[in-house]
Amino acid sequence: MGRNVELFGKLLNNYNQAAQYARDNAGTLKETAGRVIDVEDPKEMGRVRVVLREVDPKYLEANGLPQGDAKETESDWINPFPAFKGKQPKSLLEKRVKIMPSQGDPNKMVFGDVLFDKDDDPTIKEMPNTSNMTRLPVYKAGELPPATKENVGCVIVEEGGPQGYDWLMVCLNRGGYKWVRHIDRLHYHDGQLPDADNDSEKRTYDAVTATTGSPNEGSD
Repeated sequence: MGRNVELFGKLLNNYNQAAQYARDNAGTLKETAGRVIDVEDPKEMGRVRVVLREVDPKYLEANGLPQGDAKETESDWINPFPAFKGKQPKSLLEKRVKIMPSQGDPNKMVFGDVLFDKDDDPTIKEMPNTSNMTRLPVYKAGELPPATKENVGCVIVEEGGPQGYDWLMVCLNRGGYKWVRHIDRLHYHDGQLPDADNDSEKRTYDAVTATTGSPNEGSD
């Protein structure tokens, strides 16, 4: 009799734990993955449609679960993270991306980085050579984060920098840690180019002013 009561108590406790788990997770959706099948977002909001991993015949079949003639269950349009205007690259098709609820709401899903896990997903043959759209942080000129060893490799956009332009900047060690600006304009003098007779003109020289600031620019 005592043995039966003990077993009944353990069984009841297991049921209680299962019920608590169901209550805790009701209406929620954990992070998962989806295979991108459509990037032609008619609203040009960077959205995609996917086949979620849990109902993807290709994924399930590759993991030893025969699917027969099962049809793909396609999602509605899923918003990107981060948001942007336009369409995702076509090279994102058939890639698996992270799917996650927005602010814990399972009715508002967003997608993120491209996944590469051949152990979990045998359908992945090669390392992805593309990604979803990414967005860099934007800092106003004079308000950059510190240029330090800890920030080496960080990439930002400087808003309203030299000449009032925006600049792409990378934190690098250049004889001291600096935010290094990316230069994308060709600079030359007419005298450096061949004339109509293809004769070389006398070359001219000038001084160049670096747009990279002093060491630790942007620090306090």
